[in-house]
Amino acid sequence: MLYEDEKGPIVAKTYGGASWSSTQSKVSKAQKINGLLNVFGAYDYAHNRMWTHGYRKKTGKQFLDFINRVDQKYDDSVKQIFLVLDNASIHKSNKVKATISKCHPRIHLVFLPTRSPELNLIEVRWLWMHRQAINNSTFQDERDIGKAASDWTINYNKKHAGKTSINSLHGESIHMFT
Repeated sequence: MLYEDEKGPIVAKTYGGASWSSTQSKVSKAQKINGLLNVFGAYDYAHNRMWTHGYRKKTGKQFLDFINRVDQKYDDSVKQIFLVLDNASIHKSNKVKATISKCHPRIHLVFLPTRSPELNLIEVRWLWMHRQAINNSTFQDERDIGKAASDWTINYNKKHAGKTSINSLHGESIHMFT
């Protein structure tokens, strides 16, 4: 059983704020956004591990790409995968449902009741990732955000599942976004 959700957009920005000029007058600076990233994630309850991947957009196309990446992580001996997710429109479109039933017949979508994120076990992992990798961090661009999410995923899997292999859906040091 897998629990899927998206985190984001996470913003890479320079922080504005106030500073003092040489004439002792206060100067305000605007924030500059250098990029946005949405992190898609799936939590494997049975093996206590996470899969994550970052995308600039959050649409059905990216969702299907993520599902394809997750499905490839499981060998053919796994006959059924139940994917628990919320009722976001990217999960429920006719194109998404048709593609999953055609290309990924072993994946069965299980939709949570509306307004019940506490039932999705990935939510607490997003909280941990936010606290440990996102809060109080400055990101230059999407690559920095993707690296922080990937590094957190790798560390989570090493710590909680005792795995020594890299379980992020990213390449070892390559963070691609589509």
